[in-house]
Amino acid sequence: MENPKKTRPGNNNNGMALLICLAIISVLAAAGLELGKRVRSSTDHAIVLQDSFRAEEMALAGINLAMLLLGEDANANETDTVQETWADPETLGSAIASLGYDTEKMTLSIVDELGKIQVNALITEFPGNTFNNDQKEFWERFLDMLISADKSEDTRDPMEIINSLKDWLDALDDDLETGTSGAESAYYQDLEPPYTCANGPFDLLDEIFLVKGISKDILAHETIEGGPEVTLEFSEAFTVFGMDDLVSEKGRYRFPGTININTANDMILAALLPSGMEDQAQELVDYRVQKQEETGDFVNTLDKGWYKTVIDLSDKEEKRFDRLIRYSSHIFKAECSATVGDTQKTIVAYINRKKDKETNRWTCRTIRLLRN
Repeated sequence: MENPKKTRPGNNNNGMALLICLAIISVLAAAGLELGKRVRSSTDHAIVLQDSFRAEEMALAGINLAMLLLGEDANANETDTVQETWADPETLGSAIASLGYDTEKMTLSIVDELGKIQVNALITEFPGNTFNNDQKEFWERFLDMLISADKSEDTRDPMEIINSLKDWLDALDDDLETGTSGAESAYYQDLEPPYTCANGPFDLLDEIFLVKGISKDILAHETIEGGPEVTLEFSEAFTVFGMDDLVSEKGRYRFPGTININTANDMILAALLPSGMEDQAQELVDYRVQKQEETGDFVNTLDKGWYKTVIDLSDKEEKRFDRLIRYSSHIFKAECSATVGDTQKTIVAYINRKKDKETNRWTCRTIRLLRN
């Protein structure tokens, strides 16, 4: 007779063992896949970190190259112009290639910060509350070029902007508003969110948008010849740098505000010129970059007083013009971007160039470094 225990399904463990075995295999397989995923993720992360590190090192190398070029340029001549090695993109590309870097993966640009409008120069010194009259007149010319006199088309008020800028910068005035359109802390405290007036110099360029009357489209304008509307980047026209190295015994300091006509753009040059001469700004620009057809060498030397070859000013206009301009600089902005793999790093350095009293040679140091 057959043993009934052998025919009872509950006593057959083969199927159960198979299920358990399959379950274990499934768990192990899932664990293996997860482990592999984590290993790959860890490896990918390590590669990204490595690429990021290499890209940043390349960008820093570009900044060091910029400082080297600026230092050597100052040791070679006393002016800073658009004709210099540091201002030529092709020459900078060649310098990068000479270091062994791929110019398609690394770019470098150098800009003269003192070819721009120095926003902190609107008052004579810090702390203080007195207009720099030459700078005030320049701002009036500059804003009149941007803002239409027809208030049905443009409601912005140049004097509101100038007075509000002065109130933001000045101190020692017990919060007295300049004119009828300035703004001190009482005005800003009523805004949402509220904030206070700095009563001191701008440290970052974006701070200027906190000032009453100033919007990010302030540089939107028609071309000097009356062409289509164009907009400059705000950082192309303005800078917070330019402080004089001298500090008085009372701890006061100043921003002279003189603009390098060898590097300033046509819009700024037009504002520097007397009213009615705006179109001649382009003549100054063309003179700076004129080259010989055969050799490609620059034709004109941009030394002191070169503008007199291009434009005619009265004695009074010339004296005013000379008070507003300079021919050399000591503050520059270098920007270097480097790409490794899928990672790009950009470093922006503001560079101060100064002559070493012991060696009598020019050297550079960074006064602000921004990483992106």
